[in-house]
Amino acid sequence: MRKYRLILCLLLIIIELSAFQVYLPEGQVKEITKEDLSKEKLVSFTTIRDKDGGQKEETWQGIPLIPWLNSLTSNPWQNLQIESNDNFMLTFHRLELDDNNAYLALKLGAEELSEYNIRLIFTRYRENAWMRNIRCLRLLNFIPVTKPKQIYFWEKGLQKNGIDLKSGAIAMKDLMQKGFGLESGDLIFVDEQFRKLCLNYPREIADASLFMDSRGQYFLVPESSSALKISFENDLSRIIYIQCGAIAYLAEDAIENMEKIARTLEWDWQGDYLYLIKAEKQKIKAGEKPMDINADCWLEF
Repeated sequence: MRKYRLILCLLLIIIELSAFQVYLPEGQVKEITKEDLSKEKLVSFTTIRDKDGGQKEETWQGIPLIPWLNSLTSNPWQNLQIESNDNFMLTFHRLELDDNNAYLALKLGAEELSEYNIRLIFTRYRENAWMRNIRCLRLLNFIPVTKPKQIYFWEKGLQKNGIDLKSGAIAMKDLMQKGFGLESGDLIFVDEQFRKLCLNYPREIADASLFMDSRGQYFLVPESSSALKISFENDLSRIIYIQCGAIAYLAEDAIENMEKIARTLEWDWQGDYLYLIKAEKQKIKAGEKPMDINADCWLEF
Protein backbone atom coordinates (compact mmCIF):
# COMPACT_ATOMS: atom_id res chain seq x y z
CA MET A 1 0.00 0.00 0.00
CA ARG A 2 2.83 2.32 0.89
CA LYS A 3 4.46 1.57 -2.47
CA TYR A 4 1.30 2.54 -4.37
CA ARG A 5 1.01 5.80 -2.45
CA LEU A 6 4.61 6.63 -3.37
CA ILE A 7 3.92 5.93 -7.06
CA LEU A 8 0.77 8.08 -6.91
CA CYS A 9 2.72 10.94 -5.34
CA LEU A 10 5.38 10.71 -8.05
CA LEU A 11 2.71 10.79 -10.76
CA LEU A 12 1.11 13.85 -9.20
CA ILE A 13 4.50 15.59 -9.09
CA ILE A 14 5.07 14.80 -12.78
CA ILE A 15 1.62 16.13 -13.69
CA GLU A 16 2.29 19.25 -11.63
CA LEU A 17 5.64 19.85 -13.33
CA SER A 18 4.45 19.31 -16.89
CA ALA A 19 1.64 21.59 -18.02
CA PHE A 20 1.58 20.43 -21.66
CA GLN A 21 3.76 19.63 -24.67
CA VAL A 22 4.55 21.60 -27.82
CA TYR A 23 5.37 19.61 -30.96
CA LEU A 24 7.73 21.75 -33.03
CA PRO A 25 7.85 21.67 -36.86
CA GLU A 26 11.45 20.37 -36.82
CA GLY A 27 10.21 17.20 -35.08
CA GLN A 28 11.22 18.00 -31.50
CA VAL A 29 8.82 17.85 -28.55
CA LYS A 30 9.18 20.53 -25.86
CA GLU A 31 7.80 19.96 -22.38
CA ILE A 32 6.24 23.14 -21.05
CA THR A 33 5.94 23.51 -17.29
CA LYS A 34 4.01 26.01 -15.25
CA GLU A 35 7.35 27.35 -14.06
CA ASP A 36 8.36 27.99 -17.68
CA LEU A 37 5.15 29.94 -18.27
CA SER A 38 5.56 31.98 -15.06
CA LYS A 39 8.82 33.42 -16.44
CA GLU A 40 7.06 34.94 -19.45
CA LYS A 41 5.85 38.53 -19.51
CA LEU A 42 2.08 38.69 -19.01
CA VAL A 43 -0.31 41.13 -20.66
CA SER A 44 -3.89 41.97 -19.70
CA PHE A 45 -6.82 41.44 -22.04
CA THR A 46 -10.59 41.37 -21.68
CA THR A 47 -13.31 39.06 -22.96
CA ILE A 48 -17.08 39.26 -22.97
CA ARG A 49 -19.00 36.00 -22.72
CA ASP A 50 -22.52 34.84 -21.96
CA LYS A 51 -22.78 33.75 -18.37
CA ASP A 52 -25.61 33.42 -15.83
CA GLY A 53 -28.20 34.76 -18.26
CA GLY A 54 -26.24 37.88 -19.23
CA GLN A 55 -22.99 39.12 -20.69
CA LYS A 56 -20.01 39.20 -18.38
CA GLU A 57 -16.78 41.08 -19.00
CA GLU A 58 -13.70 39.41 -17.59
CA THR A 59 -10.09 40.53 -17.36
CA TRP A 60 -7.34 37.99 -17.86
CA GLN A 61 -3.57 37.97 -17.74
CA GLY A 62 -1.69 35.79 -20.17
CA ILE A 63 1.01 35.30 -22.80
CA PRO A 64 0.42 36.45 -26.40
CA LEU A 65 0.36 33.04 -28.06
CA ILE A 66 1.87 33.61 -31.51
CA PRO A 67 5.06 35.48 -30.45
CA TRP A 68 5.60 32.87 -27.73
CA LEU A 69 5.21 29.94 -30.16
CA ASN A 70 7.53 31.64 -32.65
CA SER A 71 10.15 32.01 -29.91
CA LEU A 72 10.24 28.21 -29.55
CA THR A 73 11.23 27.52 -33.16
CA SER A 74 13.01 29.19 -36.05
CA ASN A 75 11.16 27.01 -38.58
CA PRO A 76 8.03 28.15 -40.43
CA TRP A 77 4.67 26.61 -39.61
CA GLN A 78 1.25 26.91 -41.21
CA ASN A 79 -1.29 25.38 -38.82
CA LEU A 80 -1.78 25.18 -35.07
CA GLN A 81 -3.45 22.02 -33.83
CA ILE A 82 -4.55 21.97 -30.18
CA GLU A 83 -5.51 18.85 -28.24
CA SER A 84 -6.99 18.56 -24.76
CA ASN A 85 -6.68 15.67 -22.31
CA ASP A 86 -10.36 14.84 -22.91
CA ASN A 87 -9.68 14.41 -26.67
CA PHE A 88 -11.13 17.71 -27.86
CA MET A 89 -9.26 19.14 -30.85
CA LEU A 90 -9.11 22.51 -32.62
CA THR A 91 -7.10 23.61 -35.65
CA PHE A 92 -6.30 27.18 -36.74
CA HIS A 93 -4.35 28.46 -39.70
CA ARG A 94 -1.55 30.72 -38.51
CA LEU A 95 -3.00 33.62 -40.55
CA GLU A 96 -6.19 33.45 -38.48
CA LEU A 97 -4.18 34.32 -35.38
CA ASP A 98 -2.14 37.39 -34.47
CA ASP A 99 -0.52 39.03 -31.45
CA ASN A 100 -3.83 40.52 -30.29
CA ASN A 101 -6.37 37.72 -30.63
CA ALA A 102 -4.75 34.59 -29.18
CA TYR A 103 -3.53 34.18 -25.59
CA LEU A 104 -2.40 31.55 -23.15
CA ALA A 105 -4.28 32.74 -20.05
CA LEU A 106 -2.60 32.15 -16.66
CA LYS A 107 -4.72 34.41 -14.45
CA LEU A 108 -8.39 35.38 -14.25
CA GLY A 109 -8.51 38.69 -12.44
CA ALA A 110 -6.05 38.27 -9.57
CA GLU A 111 -6.58 34.52 -9.34
CA GLU A 112 -3.83 32.27 -10.65
CA LEU A 113 -5.17 29.41 -12.76
CA SER A 114 -4.26 25.79 -12.06
CA GLU A 115 -2.63 23.57 -14.70
CA TYR A 116 -6.07 22.20 -15.56
CA ASN A 117 -7.57 25.67 -15.98
CA ILE A 118 -4.77 27.30 -17.98
CA ARG A 119 -6.72 28.40 -21.04
CA LEU A 120 -6.07 29.08 -24.67
CA ILE A 121 -8.34 32.02 -25.46
CA PHE A 122 -9.09 33.25 -28.97
CA THR A 123 -10.77 36.60 -28.55
CA ARG A 124 -12.29 36.70 -32.05
CA TYR A 125 -14.16 33.47 -31.39
CA ARG A 126 -16.85 32.49 -28.93
CA GLU A 127 -16.05 30.49 -25.80
CA ASN A 128 -16.61 27.14 -27.54
CA ALA A 129 -13.34 27.78 -29.43
CA TRP A 130 -11.38 28.24 -26.17
CA MET A 131 -9.58 25.32 -24.57
CA ARG A 132 -8.36 24.26 -21.14
CA ASN A 133 -6.94 21.00 -19.77
CA ILE A 134 -4.41 21.23 -22.59
CA ARG A 135 -2.48 18.12 -23.58
CA CYS A 136 -0.42 19.48 -26.46
CA LEU A 137 0.03 22.07 -29.18
CA ARG A 138 1.27 20.96 -32.60
CA LEU A 139 2.93 23.41 -34.99
CA LEU A 140 2.29 21.85 -38.39
CA ASN A 141 4.39 22.81 -41.37
CA PHE A 142 3.35 22.64 -45.01
CA ILE A 143 2.56 19.03 -45.95
CA PRO A 144 3.93 18.27 -49.42
CA VAL A 145 1.35 17.34 -52.06
CA THR A 146 1.86 15.24 -55.15
CA LYS A 147 2.33 17.04 -58.43
CA PRO A 148 -0.92 17.57 -60.38
CA LYS A 149 -1.95 15.45 -63.33
CA GLN A 150 -2.85 18.50 -65.42
CA ILE A 151 -1.71 22.14 -65.31
CA TYR A 152 -3.92 24.59 -67.19
CA PHE A 153 -2.83 28.04 -68.27
CA TRP A 154 -4.36 30.63 -66.02
CA GLU A 155 -6.80 32.91 -67.84
CA LYS A 156 -7.48 30.73 -70.87
CA GLY A 157 -8.14 27.67 -68.73
CA LEU A 158 -10.40 29.50 -66.27
CA GLN A 159 -12.42 31.12 -69.04
CA LYS A 160 -12.87 27.78 -70.77
CA ASN A 161 -14.31 26.40 -67.52
CA GLY A 162 -16.91 29.15 -67.39
CA ILE A 163 -15.31 31.62 -64.98
CA ASP A 164 -15.95 35.27 -65.85
CA LEU A 165 -12.74 37.29 -65.55
CA LYS A 166 -14.19 40.60 -66.73
CA SER A 167 -15.32 41.62 -63.24
CA GLY A 168 -11.73 41.51 -61.99
CA ALA A 169 -12.59 39.14 -59.14
CA ILE A 170 -13.09 35.39 -58.84
CA ALA A 171 -15.06 34.10 -55.87
CA MET A 172 -13.56 31.02 -54.21
CA LYS A 173 -16.85 29.15 -54.68
CA ASP A 174 -16.65 29.64 -58.46
CA LEU A 175 -12.98 28.72 -58.55
CA MET A 176 -13.60 25.49 -56.63
CA GLN A 177 -16.76 24.37 -58.41
CA LYS A 178 -15.95 25.46 -61.98
CA GLY A 179 -12.16 25.54 -61.98
CA PHE A 180 -11.53 22.35 -59.98
CA GLY A 181 -14.90 20.58 -60.05
CA LEU A 182 -14.86 20.21 -56.25
CA GLU A 183 -17.05 21.33 -53.35
CA SER A 184 -14.21 21.35 -50.82
CA GLY A 185 -10.48 20.80 -50.57
CA ASP A 186 -7.05 22.21 -49.76
CA LEU A 187 -5.91 24.95 -52.12
CA ILE A 188 -2.16 25.38 -52.63
CA PHE A 189 -1.03 28.90 -53.59
CA VAL A 190 2.46 29.89 -54.78
CA ASP A 191 3.39 33.53 -55.30
CA GLU A 192 6.03 35.20 -57.44
CA GLN A 193 8.51 35.05 -54.55
CA PHE A 194 7.95 31.27 -54.37
CA ARG A 195 6.21 31.40 -51.01
CA LYS A 196 3.49 28.81 -50.49
CA LEU A 197 0.28 28.69 -48.51
CA CYS A 198 -2.20 25.86 -48.05
CA LEU A 199 -5.73 27.03 -47.19
CA ASN A 200 -8.85 24.93 -46.87
CA TYR A 201 -12.07 25.71 -48.68
CA PRO A 202 -14.60 26.29 -47.25
CA ARG A 203 -13.28 26.24 -43.67
CA GLU A 204 -10.69 29.01 -44.03
CA ILE A 205 -11.36 30.90 -47.27
CA ALA A 206 -15.07 30.51 -48.04
CA ASP A 207 -15.51 34.27 -48.42
CA ALA A 208 -12.15 35.08 -50.06
CA SER A 209 -11.69 36.12 -53.68
CA LEU A 210 -8.94 36.38 -56.26
CA PHE A 211 -8.71 40.04 -57.27
CA MET A 212 -7.02 41.23 -60.46
CA ASP A 213 -5.17 44.54 -60.43
CA SER A 214 -4.72 46.96 -63.35
CA ARG A 215 -1.71 44.95 -64.59
CA GLY A 216 -3.64 41.70 -64.74
CA GLN A 217 -1.98 40.26 -61.64
CA TYR A 218 -4.01 38.20 -59.18
CA PHE A 219 -3.96 38.46 -55.38
CA LEU A 220 -5.81 36.47 -52.71
CA VAL A 221 -7.99 38.80 -50.63
CA PRO A 222 -10.19 37.60 -47.73
CA GLU A 223 -13.35 39.45 -46.75
CA SER A 224 -12.67 42.33 -44.36
CA SER A 225 -14.70 40.56 -41.64
CA SER A 226 -12.68 37.33 -41.97
CA ALA A 227 -10.35 36.22 -39.20
CA LEU A 228 -7.85 35.34 -41.93
CA LYS A 229 -5.42 38.20 -42.56
CA ILE A 230 -3.02 37.97 -45.51
CA SER A 231 -0.10 40.36 -45.86
CA PHE A 232 1.09 40.83 -49.44
CA GLU A 233 4.50 41.75 -48.03
CA ASN A 234 4.94 38.89 -45.55
CA ASP A 235 2.63 36.06 -46.61
CA LEU A 236 1.49 35.94 -50.23
CA SER A 237 1.95 38.47 -53.01
CA ARG A 238 1.08 38.07 -56.69
CA ILE A 239 -0.13 34.49 -57.26
CA ILE A 240 1.43 32.51 -60.10
CA TYR A 241 0.21 28.98 -59.30
CA ILE A 242 -2.90 27.39 -57.70
CA GLN A 243 -3.49 23.69 -57.16
CA CYS A 244 -6.32 21.65 -55.69
CA GLY A 245 -6.09 17.90 -56.01
CA ALA A 246 -5.03 16.69 -59.44
CA ILE A 247 -5.60 20.02 -61.24
CA ALA A 248 -3.54 23.22 -61.18
CA TYR A 249 -3.52 26.62 -62.89
CA LEU A 250 -0.34 28.45 -63.87
CA ALA A 251 0.27 32.03 -64.98
CA GLU A 252 1.65 31.96 -68.54
CA ASP A 253 4.69 34.06 -67.65
CA ALA A 254 5.55 31.63 -64.82
CA ILE A 255 6.13 28.56 -66.96
CA GLU A 256 9.85 29.39 -67.08
CA ASN A 257 9.84 28.84 -63.30
CA MET A 258 8.30 25.35 -63.20
CA GLU A 259 11.42 23.87 -61.62
CA LYS A 260 11.35 26.47 -58.83
CA ILE A 261 7.64 25.83 -58.23
CA ALA A 262 8.37 22.09 -58.08
CA ARG A 263 11.10 22.66 -55.45
CA THR A 264 8.85 25.00 -53.49
CA LEU A 265 6.11 22.37 -53.32
CA GLU A 266 8.61 19.56 -52.66
CA TRP A 267 7.49 17.41 -55.58
CA ASP A 268 9.21 14.15 -56.30
CA TRP A 269 10.12 15.28 -59.82
CA GLN A 270 13.62 15.38 -61.22
CA GLY A 271 12.75 15.60 -64.91
CA ASP A 272 13.85 18.31 -67.32
CA TYR A 273 10.75 17.91 -69.48
CA LEU A 274 6.98 17.99 -69.30
CA TYR A 275 4.34 17.64 -71.98
CA LEU A 276 2.23 20.29 -73.67
CA ILE A 277 -1.07 18.64 -74.63
CA LYS A 278 -2.85 20.18 -77.64
CA ALA A 279 -4.37 18.32 -80.54
CA GLU A 280 -1.35 16.08 -80.04
CA LYS A 281 1.20 15.58 -77.26
CA GLN A 282 4.30 17.74 -77.71
CA LYS A 283 7.43 17.38 -75.58
CA ILE A 284 8.91 20.70 -74.38
CA LYS A 285 11.92 21.50 -72.21
CA ALA A 286 11.12 22.61 -68.65
CA GLY A 287 11.57 26.39 -68.60
CA GLU A 288 10.72 26.76 -72.28
CA LYS A 289 7.58 28.78 -73.03
CA PRO A 290 5.44 27.29 -75.85
CA MET A 291 4.79 29.47 -78.86
CA ASP A 292 1.09 28.60 -79.09
CA ILE A 293 -0.85 28.71 -75.83
CA ASN A 294 -4.63 28.51 -76.09
CA ALA A 295 -7.66 27.35 -74.12
CA ASP A 296 -7.34 23.83 -75.48
CA CYS A 297 -3.86 23.06 -74.19
CA TRP A 298 -2.37 22.16 -70.84
CA LEU A 299 0.75 20.67 -69.29
CA GLU A 300 1.43 17.16 -68.03
CA PHE A 301 4.51 15.48 -66.54
